[in-house]
Amino acid sequence: MKFSSRIKASEGSRDLIFDDAPKSTRVGFYKGVLNHFIISPGRLPRPEPLDGYELHEKFCALIRDESDPWDYSQESNWDGLTYHLKEVSWMEFFDFVELVGKELIFKGDDPFQADTYSFESYQSKVNALFEEDLIGWRLDSSAELTRNIPQSLTSRVKSTKELVDNSFEPAREHYKKAVQYLYQHPLDPANSIKEIVSALESIGKMLFPGTSTLGDVIKQLKKAESHPRLLLDAYEKVYAYANSTPSVRHGHTEVVTVTIHEAELLLHTGIALIRYLVDTNEKS
Repeated sequence: MKFSSRIKASEGSRDLIFDDAPKSTRVGFYKGVLNHFIISPGRLPRPEPLDGYELHEKFCALIRDESDPWDYSQESNWDGLTYHLKEVSWMEFFDFVELVGKELIFKGDDPFQADTYSFESYQSKVNALFEEDLIGWRLDSSAELTRNIPQSLTSRVKSTKELVDNSFEPAREHYKKAVQYLYQHPLDPANSIKEIVSALESIGKMLFPGTSTLGDVIKQLKKAESHPRLLLDAYEKVYAYANSTPSVRHGHTEVVTVTIHEAELLLHTGIALIRYLVDTNEKS
């Protein structure tokens, strides 16, 4: 991490950037990352996997922009591309970051090409740049930008997804949407809470046939008397919060902004409750 970034970190100035692509990040991207993967004119042999002119044409098609005035000659295509990247909207800049990654994945591993030109190398360089510049997005293994998930929670999210996919198909879409709303643009914290509670409710209704709401599921759990009552209070609190908070589960007459931090707390609380519900049911 560069000196200025370390100073910002030490001063506690760590607000992540989600809705912008600062000029310094754009320049850092094409000078410190992209240029490593673009074929250099006149250089033989050409180990780089991507042709700048072709890549720029695909970018123009992707964002539906005219090639002119970016249509530089083959020799100066780098100038046209970099100038274009400085002028497009922040969302289109991130479109380009994903495009490069997908092109590298499409080309696949070339046994005659060094690992430094692989998608994994590009992914690592992009994510290191974004971390240094306090950009809140990270490039995943599918070359899609997602909100940075803390490493300590990544395995929990993945294992719960596998559990839901394999055993509780009706809850699958709710769970996937809950994660997507919280970690993919556009971020929607209220809908993330709604979907994780719906996933929990769906699984509960499958485990306790005849129930119609999460409230009914909680009543059945209490009747079973095999769960600590204080733990069941957590289910009730999550259900009550989702029902009473405007913009989450029901129509309300007031507007309340649900924060990302609240949604993240509810997502991972919901994950824990889902796993507890499934694990204890399997044992019984």
